[in-house]
Amino acid sequence: METATVVFAGIGTLAIFSFLIKENPFYRFFEHLFIGVAAGLLPILTIRNLLYPNVIGPLIGADIQVFPDGEIANPYNYWNLLFIIPLIFGLFYYAVFIPKVSWLSRLVIGISLGYSAGLSIKGFFAEMIPQVLGSFKPLVVPGSIGDSVNNSIFVITLLLVMYYFFCTFKGESTAHNGARYTGRLLLMVCFGAFFGSTVMARMALLVERIQFLVGEWWTAIF
Repeated sequence: METATVVFAGIGTLAIFSFLIKENPFYRFFEHLFIGVAAGLLPILTIRNLLYPNVIGPLIGADIQVFPDGEIANPYNYWNLLFIIPLIFGLFYYAVFIPKVSWLSRLVIGISLGYSAGLSIKGFFAEMIPQVLGSFKPLVVPGSIGDSVNNSIFVITLLLVMYYFFCTFKGESTAHNGARYTGRLLLMVCFGAFFGSTVMARMALLVERIQFLVGEWWTAIF
């Protein structure tokens, strides 16, 4: 079974790489196969790793341990019956398929969207405020010339980049145009670093697949 898995995985890898030549039925078959497997695996993993151990198991008392002498290690917690409320709440999503009670789905979707929006706003401030506070760096660090230079470069870069997006006043002076041009160059350097890290991550995935084909897959076939 392990050999068959390796062989099939190698064929699927070659099928995906065949898209580099042109789109073909071989690629489309494995593309649909991957999407179908992922769609079928997701609910199974959700039930096994999330829903059953955290909700269904405690609700039906499956997590209760009974010793050989009949003594119960942890008695049933009747507060677990409250899990029925979010379960019913989640089932309202499927009311969209029943026209007479489809309004229930809109109710739960609205509440979920509001809750998600609140979490997004909280996450935004939790991420941005530390960045804003971290941008206030001392230009002179006593006893450390290197830190002073690094902080100065950081602050100058921050101000130039922010000045590039400062479009309230339009100026044609040399200093104004130079500052905006420098800020744009610094932005391009940042975007280039992001793009380079993305390419390196994709190259790491490519190297791993090539090592798999040359090593495990080739050995399993021959």
